Amino acid sequence: MQFTWAYTAIIASALLAPFVAATGTLSVDVCGEVDAELKLPSLLPPFKPKSFGIIKECLCISTIPEYIESNLLLGAIALFGKKALIAELTLMVNNCAGSSQCHYPSHSVPSCKSGSPCYFTCTDGYSAYPSGAYPTQCVCSYPYTECNGKCGTFRGCPSTYYAKREIVGKCSEGYTACGVPGAGAKSWDCIDTQTDLESCGGCPYSDLSYPSPLGKDCTLISGVSDVACVKGHCVVHKCISGYDLKGTSGCIYSEDNVVLAAQYGLEHNQL
Repeated sequence: MQFTWAYTAIIASALLAPFVAATGTLSVDVCGEVDAELKLPSLLPPFKPKSFGIIKECLCISTIPEYIESNLLLGAIALFGKKALIAELTLMVNNCAGSSQCHYPSHSVPSCKSGSPCYFTCTDGYSAYPSGAYPTQCVCSYPYTECNGKCGTFRGCPSTYYAKREIVGKCSEGYTACGVPGAGAKSWDCIDTQTDLESCGGCPYSDLSYPSPLGKDCTLISGVSDVACVKGHCVVHKCISGYDLKGTSGCIYSEDNVVLAAQYGLEHNQL
C-alpha cells in the first residue's frame, strides 16, 4: 500500500509538469468541482484507508498545493504525508463530474468557481474580455497601454531586452521582437501583439532589422472612446459624441449626432 501511494504521488507530480509553459506562465490546467470523500492510507498497520471527510470545492490541479496551505485540516494532514494528499486530490479532480481541461490566456491565473471551472483572473493590470462569466482573453483596454508585459499608465516604455541581431526572436511564446524607435539597432522589445493597444497585430513601426507585420495603434482610431486589442484586431466598444459605431472596427462621423449633441451640451463629452 505504501509503495502504491508513493508511486501515485510520482505520477501526480509528472502530470503537473506539462501544465507550465516554457515561459513559466500557466497555459493549460485540469479543473473541476470536487464533491467526494477524501480517503488516505493510515500511517499505522494495517494501513487501511481512513476517511477525512467530504471535499466539496472547485479545484484546479495546479492550485492544489495552495489549497492545502489555506486549509487548516488539510495542512495538518499534509504533515503526515503531503505527497499522498496531493496525489489523492489530483485523482479527485481528474475523476470528478465535469472535470475539464482548461486553456488560459497570457496574464491570467486559474480561478475555478462553481459553474465555471475554467474561469480565470487577469493579472498585471489586464482586464478579462469579454466581461461576464466566460471571458476568453486578458486585454489592456484604453486608456491604459502595455509596457514590457504590464498594463497601466506609463511615461514612455524603455526596452528591457537588449540583444545582438543573431539572437533576435528570443521572446517568450506569444510575444514578438520589435525594434525600439530611436534606441539603436540592437535594442528591441518583446510585445504581445495580440493584446497591445498601440501595437495591435504587429510591431509599432517597420524595421528591417526585426522583420514583422506592422501593427495598428487602436487609440488613434478617429472618434473612439473605448477600444481594446483582441486577437490582433482593434475592437471598438464605444464612440465619442458625434460618431456612430461601425460594427466593431471603427467610428463614423455623423453630422446629425453632432447637432443633437450640441442641443444637449454634449459636444465635448463622451457617450
